Amino acid sequence: MRRMNKLTTLILLLLSPFAVAQEKQIWTCQQVAGTQLVWEDGAWKQVDAEPTPILLRLGGEYSSYRMSEEERLLDCSKALSGKVSCLDSLSSKLIYIDPTSGKMGRSTLFGAAEAGDSRSALATEVYACAKL
Repeated sequence: MRRMNKLTTLILLLLSPFAVAQEKQIWTCQQVAGTQLVWEDGAWKQVDAEPTPILLRLGGEYSSYRMSEEERLLDCSKALSGKVSCLDSLSSKLIYIDPTSGKMGRSTLFGAAEAGDSRSALATEVYACAKL
């Protein structure tokens, strides 16, 4: 029985790094700076982006963010040098976060590829995030 307890303890210790790696993280993020390009009268015009906080849930391919009443699903399975890159299903919104410093960037690019008289805004925003 004692040997079984030691074996169980050893297995749990070996598996614990995998459990930590899959842990979901929740971040609250405040916009520090931002700019948008909006389509008006057949041309792009630059305006300041309205500061809107974001709630970011990191969980690999089951990630999401909430901004005002909008919630978007994200795939955050790509990481480089400890940083996490997230894309929505259309690959039109990119979030890039450094979990060590809490610095995050968000960009919206869908409008650049749209045609016609109405296009969605292009945006680039910088955030300071804190892990909950």
